[in-house]
Amino acid sequence: MKALSPAELGRLIWRRKIWVAVPMIAGLAGGFVALSLMTPIYRASTLIMVESQKVPQNYVKATVTTSLKDRLQTIEQQITNRESLERIVEEVGLYPELVSAGQTAAAISRVRQDLTLQVQGSRIFRIFFKAPDPEQAAATANLVGQYFIAENLRMRESQAQNTSAFLEGELAETKARLEEQEAKVAHFRITNDGRLPDQRDANLAALAHLDQKLEITRDAIENAEIRKLLLKREADAYLDSGVTTAPEAARLQELRLELARLRSRYTDRHPDVVRLRHEIAALEGAPRSTTGPSAEAQPLAVQQLRQIDMDIARLQQDRNRSLRDIDSYQRRLEEIPRVEQELLSLTRDYDNTRKSYQALLAKRTDARLAENLEMRRQSEQFRILEEARPPSSPYAPNPMLLLMIGLAAGAALGVGLVFLREEFDQSYIDATALEDAFPAVPVIAVIPQIESPSAARPRQAQGRTA
Repeated sequence: MKALSPAELGRLIWRRKIWVAVPMIAGLAGGFVALSLMTPIYRASTLIMVESQKVPQNYVKATVTTSLKDRLQTIEQQITNRESLERIVEEVGLYPELVSAGQTAAAISRVRQDLTLQVQGSRIFRIFFKAPDPEQAAATANLVGQYFIAENLRMRESQAQNTSAFLEGELAETKARLEEQEAKVAHFRITNDGRLPDQRDANLAALAHLDQKLEITRDAIENAEIRKLLLKREADAYLDSGVTTAPEAARLQELRLELARLRSRYTDRHPDVVRLRHEIAALEGAPRSTTGPSAEAQPLAVQQLRQIDMDIARLQQDRNRSLRDIDSYQRRLEEIPRVEQELLSLTRDYDNTRKSYQALLAKRTDARLAENLEMRRQSEQFRILEEARPPSSPYAPNPMLLLMIGLAAGAALGVGLVFLREEFDQSYIDATALEDAFPAVPVIAVIPQIESPSAARPRQAQGRTA
């Protein structure tokens, strides 16, 4: 069939309009029949709003930080499991024909297909449900909305409790590790007492004091040695010369000179100064002999020499003790860098653990506050803003859409029949069609259409009326 222009196509359809009109009427009738045979489906919806946390976030930070979309997907997965859907089918009485036939799995699959969740904005979402019964559609939508609210509460409380329990466990482990490290540090300090870095200044001060004491002891030993030598010389001179001056006077003069020398260097509280003052006082109070060497003078000189020897021995012991102490403090000072390095390693681990413990302690406090917030229903909650009501008109099928589909299908079938009829029609409707069919044969004449008198009368009567 040759290509037709729009005008030719219009004339062709108009000429065979009966072939188009009959299928269109049949398609429209088919739409009515399908509409009467199909079961109407009703859709109800529940509008739920997400209420903000009642306590400001600056005071209590919630542990549930997932977005609304992710949370709704999680809740939807929890609600659309087999157990929850079986409970919904049983409570509402959905699909009794499937349930009575024992096809519970098919009923659950239908619920999943008919249930729709739609997020509208950042804090609002709708729950849609389709069912043949409008009452069941509304009841199911409301029931699913209540499930969403309950599941959101359960999920938030569970997450807050799990977070708090996790932090409790981590805090207990960190506390045990911190106590262990504290014990190690304390044992290390006890074991290395005297060699710790914070005792360096005390050791240096003690070492300086020992050096000063050692110097004083050495000076005292030297003075005692000098006194001993002078006392021997004076005693020998006194015995040889027979001088009437008692050796106590020479000794007293010597002690006074020594006391003057010590007072120029030390205070009156210095042990050597105090000792010399006592000796001088003892000699000044003793009776003196002026007649020559007596029997009592010799034992006194021997006693003084013995006392000096005892003083020298005592001072030498003090000197040796000071030397040992100085050597001990010097070893302590030498070991301080090693001890400091080991202590630094221990305290570094201890400080890190202590900081972790303090951070976990703060987080546990925040988690407990968040848990109390969830338990008291002061956190972000779902609230039904608009309950589902039984719809008055069906959601499906759409009558107008179904009739338009039937009409369009009939029109398409009619146009197809027109083309098919035209393809098999061998007649020619005018001279142009004849010339197109036989281009080599010219058309000599065209006989106009002759109407019968019965067909002409109605037109004549119509013309007179006009």
